[in-house]
Amino acid sequence: MAYKIVDPATVATGPGLHPAASPFDKRVSEALGISAFEVYKVELPPEAETVRHDHLDDGVEDLYFIVSGDGWAFVDDEPVPLQPGLFVGVTVESARQLRAGSGGLSFVAICGKPH
Repeated sequence: MAYKIVDPATVATGPGLHPAASPFDKRVSEALGISAFEVYKVELPPEAETVRHDHLDDGVEDLYFIVSGDGWAFVDDEPVPLQPGLFVGVTVESARQLRAGSGGLSFVAICGKPH
């Protein structure tokens, strides 16, 4: 197969293998059959948050693209305000956690090992 299209609305929500897996994750890469990196669509309800984690054990970098809503990324406990359209990249060694504001937060997370 040369390509596959997936509508995230049709992907089941639930935790995967990622260290910060949450019940809000839609495992898009799994639905697409992509294995070179992981892609999640995450829809945090108001005031919800991801698990604080780093990637020292698995050597993965994270990239977050903010789709809608507002909130904060906490990188090594430094609060970074989030708004739609922003990209946030976090290196392997830094601890990270995302928290939704009062309107919730929708983002795409891409996780992969640097080469």
